[in-house]
Amino acid sequence: MARVTVPNSASLHTARAFLEGVRAFENLGSAELAFDPRWAHMEPLALATLSAWGAWLQAQAIPLTVLNAGPHLRYAARMRLFDHLGVDYQTAQVEHEEAGRFLPVTQVTDRSAVAGVIAEISALLHLDEDPDSLTAVQFCVSELLRNVLEHSSAPQGAFVCAQRFPNPPYPRVSIAVADCGVGIRAHLARAHTEIAADDAKALQLALRPGVTGALPGMYGTPENAGAGLFLTRSIAKGTGGYFLIASGTAAYRQYRTHSSQRQTELFVDPAFERHRLWNIPNWPGTIVAVEVRTDRIADFDGFFSWIRSQIPQRETSRRKLRFTHDQKS
Repeated sequence: MARVTVPNSASLHTARAFLEGVRAFENLGSAELAFDPRWAHMEPLALATLSAWGAWLQAQAIPLTVLNAGPHLRYAARMRLFDHLGVDYQTAQVEHEEAGRFLPVTQVTDRSAVAGVIAEISALLHLDEDPDSLTAVQFCVSELLRNVLEHSSAPQGAFVCAQRFPNPPYPRVSIAVADCGVGIRAHLARAHTEIAADDAKALQLALRPGVTGALPGMYGTPENAGAGLFLTRSIAKGTGGYFLIASGTAAYRQYRTHSSQRQTELFVDPAFERHRLWNIPNWPGTIVAVEVRTDRIADFDGFFSWIRSQIPQRETSRRKLRFTHDQKS
């Protein structure tokens, strides 16, 4: 039986414990999703991942049993998790929190739906008063969804959600996108045969600028493609947020920059970042989660332009990109 066990905290900070419990594609025939019976703190990472799995199970006509779906999961129900699992949630609902502040799990299957998701973000996350943070969030969501639609070959598309956490010490927006497609390694191996049997190397390669699985003539050329994940992790690092990507049997998480650090250094090669790389039960598609610290974004246009201008055409593995929060292009 495929089984997912969700710990009582499933966030970017506790990502390893969550992902190690996602044995979602083992011994398929039936499936079981078990929540902690006492309490549950789930952020977009867990919600998008579980939603993608639930939709995949439904498409394969594999029955899913959910354990411990009590009142402590009202937040997950408001985020539409149970809709994507295809499971009734019987506990009486409560009204949405007054401030909103979240984008419920949304299934995206084509480019036209991406525009709709981007349009909803401003109102749902209440970032109108913070246009630089809003622009950063919109960019990250757009890039992550574009990657899924162009490269994942996932019949169910992408599952995206976001949550704004406005309170100190880490005011931030957490975003996650998950799919059950072919995964990073299978996509990149067409053009990079050296990673054909290594999920960890495939993840690190995917995070470098200019790396793409597209062959010439498909989506452009390797010289002008493959910057989306690099730029997204750059935004996370520059604002002091986490970045995580998982695919196959590997997961990579880039740590937060210390809140008192005014200047950060971004390595082109993610292997030289402060990070963790660990093995996980096989996830055939891709999971990406990112934090944008809303108290550390200033002049996003200048920040983004400067990052993009630093992407080398042919970089050395230990080249650093330096930037400050008031850096201009």
